[in-house]
Amino acid sequence: MKIAHLKKIIQVFNQSGLSSLEINDYQGQVRLTKELGTKAQTPVLSETTDKSVTPDDTFTIKAPFVGTFYTAPGPDQAAFVKIGDQVTKGQTVAIIEAMKMMNEVKALQDGRINDILVVDGSTVEYDQALFALTKTGDAS
Repeated sequence: MKIAHLKKIIQVFNQSGLSSLEINDYQGQVRLTKELGTKAQTPVLSETTDKSVTPDDTFTIKAPFVGTFYTAPGPDQAAFVKIGDQVTKGQTVAIIEAMKMMNEVKALQDGRINDILVVDGSTVEYDQALFALTKTGDAS
């Protein structure tokens, strides 16, 4: 990615209320995170250099609406998925609570969970990336 483009992304990220942001496009992958618990929240930029996984092989599962993100169906129950798990299209991977209603978040295609981008119990924004995955199988 071009430096000017990265600077603009960082500027918008700093002005947002987000604590992390991941962008995957034809130019590569960029992840920005803010260290929580510090007075000055400074973004940390990391760019993937692993050429064995192309941007076409990765995707994210995004929040379909604003609400509270939960990784498990209940407080004393196991998480729907964990890093390294294989998921199939239509599989429930999380729950978002919105207006006292529990709504399932489902995988839109087959893949392997590479990262969980949101902390359990935190508020998520519409279209915020929740999971980073690598495609597996037929993506149709």
